[in-house]
Amino acid sequence: MMQQYAAIKDNYPDALLFFRLGDFYELFMDDAELGAQILDITLTARPRGKDGKIPMAGVPYHAVDNYISKLVKAGHKVAICEQVSDPKPGDIVQREVVRVVTPATVMDEKSLSRKSHNYLISVLSDESFLAIAACDISTGHFHVKQFEHEDMALDIIEEITKINPAECILPASHYNNPEILKAIKTIPEINIYEYKNWDEHAGSADAKLKEHFGVATLKSFSISELELAKSASAAILGYLKEHQKSDLSHIKKIALADSESIVQLDRSSITNLELFSTIRDNDTQGSLLSVIDQTKTAMGGRLLKQWLIAPLRDKEDINRRLEYVDELYSDMKLREDILATLKHINDLERITARFASSLANPRDAISLSLSLQKVLDVKSIIDTCAAEIATTLSLDISNTLSELVDLISNSIKAEPSVHLKDGGIIKKGYDKKLDSLNAAIHKDRQWISELENKEKQKTGISTLKVGYNKVFGYYIEISNSNISLAPNEYIRKQTLVGGERFITPELKKREEKILKIEEQIKQYEYTLYINIVEKIVRCTDDIQRASHSIATIDVLSNFAEIAYRNNYVKPTLLYSNELLLKKSRHPVLEKLMPVGEFVANNVDIKPSKHSLLLITGPNMAGKSVLMRQVALVVLMAQVGSFVPAEKARIGIVDRIFVRSGASDIISSGLSTFMVEMVETAYILNHATRKSLIIMDEIGRGTSTYDGISIAWAVAENLIQFSPKTLFATHYHELQQLEKLHPKKIANYKMAIENTNGVPEFLYTFERGASPHSFGIAVARMAGVPNSVINNAQKKLKKLESTSKQSGASVSNRDKLINDIDINKITPLEALELLSKIQHVKD
Repeated sequence: MMQQYAAIKDNYPDALLFFRLGDFYELFMDDAELGAQILDITLTARPRGKDGKIPMAGVPYHAVDNYISKLVKAGHKVAICEQVSDPKPGDIVQREVVRVVTPATVMDEKSLSRKSHNYLISVLSDESFLAIAACDISTGHFHVKQFEHEDMALDIIEEITKINPAECILPASHYNNPEILKAIKTIPEINIYEYKNWDEHAGSADAKLKEHFGVATLKSFSISELELAKSASAAILGYLKEHQKSDLSHIKKIALADSESIVQLDRSSITNLELFSTIRDNDTQGSLLSVIDQTKTAMGGRLLKQWLIAPLRDKEDINRRLEYVDELYSDMKLREDILATLKHINDLERITARFASSLANPRDAISLSLSLQKVLDVKSIIDTCAAEIATTLSLDISNTLSELVDLISNSIKAEPSVHLKDGGIIKKGYDKKLDSLNAAIHKDRQWISELENKEKQKTGISTLKVGYNKVFGYYIEISNSNISLAPNEYIRKQTLVGGERFITPELKKREEKILKIEEQIKQYEYTLYINIVEKIVRCTDDIQRASHSIATIDVLSNFAEIAYRNNYVKPTLLYSNELLLKKSRHPVLEKLMPVGEFVANNVDIKPSKHSLLLITGPNMAGKSVLMRQVALVVLMAQVGSFVPAEKARIGIVDRIFVRSGASDIISSGLSTFMVEMVETAYILNHATRKSLIIMDEIGRGTSTYDGISIAWAVAENLIQFSPKTLFATHYHELQQLEKLHPKKIANYKMAIENTNGVPEFLYTFERGASPHSFGIAVARMAGVPNSVINNAQKKLKKLESTSKQSGASVSNRDKLINDIDINKITPLEALELLSKIQHVKD
């Protein structure tokens, strides 16, 4: 047996081998020592002659999923080696690996996050292009993206941040590339493996993909000309098939990511907007998702996450969603009926994937049947809706699913056994042959059930028992004190500490008959069940389409419910660059504050008047909150949600950029200021006239004059192509930009009341310039010692006095330069002015 083990282990050197021995999975040698440590189980040993002992550790087969999950979470692969032949005297049971479980190939529902995808990605690049393929085997979702990279490492980080994969596979050339590995490792807890068979699949990618999807051309997937995308995709399929030992029939299509139809969000923006987790403690509570995700199904929860990082750019597509949300918002009964039905629908995508992978059990079939009936109920409800999208969603739910519901409900018991070969699965009345076998065994079972009373009366032994176990079969048990009363026809079968077990010729005959028919029943039930599974798998397409329809209905119904609960309004989407928000609110912060305390604000950007709002005011006055709430309102609107405001007219954006000095996310080896400049450069190089830009405290990571100069130059660069921009700063010198560019830039401030130098924050966004930042006053409020506060006030007065005496302010120098009319100034006046400028000290 150990020779058999060693031969199998040689084929899976990078995995812990779970070797099936009866009712246990055993780990041996190095695997046992490592497994025992991680799983906190007993390490034992068996003798191996002169060579000492073989370390071993085992786990019961019925609880194996929990142990596998623990090992996988620790970053290990697990190869599951099963017995594939029946035990025969003198022969070693044949065994083979039936599945390899890795972080991205987990199929056990308890090990997966309910509302998150569990992606495996593959990355492939050359000198010009980068391709990233992503597949979630637990749902069948599969997509790929290929594009021309500018900075390969940065582009990898940007793309995989949105995917948040559990596992990544690479060809040898990339696995040995430190730059690529460093970029991928920015994702927390990701497992990265070299795929040694990459070239085998990538080298014939076109043929491999056509074979899998059963198509003659890949044009329908829009990847026929994308060589890197095809190679990365074929490598993923090859890896999954090798590990899953199945044909992955539930992976029906591959989607090409379309950057032109969605709003682009970079890593910094996703983080700073706290879409999925907070910056401070990486907690989901306090994120946008925590407020707007009241979805009822796992599929809906996953789809909402996809929508949040890919808002729409087409007005008609957005309005189709909004129309449906509006209808449900206005009709409470309709909304409540849909939501009440949705909550009974289980995870159809993952149930279907388990059936396709031969991992489902009969209870999954019952779950599928009950869920599909609720899907059909939802279809009946939305058929009454007027919204155009409701019609489309209804059509994607095939009426033929009712046939599958009937099949399962008529064939599988309500509470079936989970062990496929133990019987107890198929309902009475489903199959005549099975019913006949059960009828044939009924009389014999009835005879045995009556035997105990007969024998008690016959022998006079009131404690006599008739029992059964798998090892000894049926028996009659008599205690030692009554042995003398045992009839002569009783044949001794087993001696116990407290008594004896016997059998009679008639009981033996009945036992043989029952066991023979029971085995026939178990085998036949298994055959019937496999036939049912095949019919379920043939319906995969219909189930997946219905599942996506339900997910969409769930998300949009969820939008209607949160709009009703939180007093949101339907936004008006425009193709112009206008942005008008009346009494807008931060969707998360307003929920964290006592009711009625959040201060709503108006925001008005019209490119004909100004495209950049220059915002000043003290820290804690609400600048950052205001800017982020504008970005969140725009994002929510383009996802298809109502928004927290009294009125919203939103010019559709193509990108949302959020650059905040407050987050201070430092990549390895880069200073805070360098990160700030990298993110600023990314915005300036990628923003368009249709973008929304949030810039908070640009230039604060360097000296004052450097910082002012950078912030000034960035603002003037942005107004050249006029994207909608909210630009917060403590550099009050920048307020002059309004005079220099009155049709492009407008000064705004967060209002305060100043009483004896102590600011009272009003959290109101209004036109005008803030006189100063009240930094020392805020420091006092924060609890900085009075000695430090007093010293700071003295220093501030001295610096302000020096500045006034020397005329050294940056603003005076710039004003002198900007006030020059070069068409009228004389040479002598120019020399005099230059001399004056030289005397303004830095």
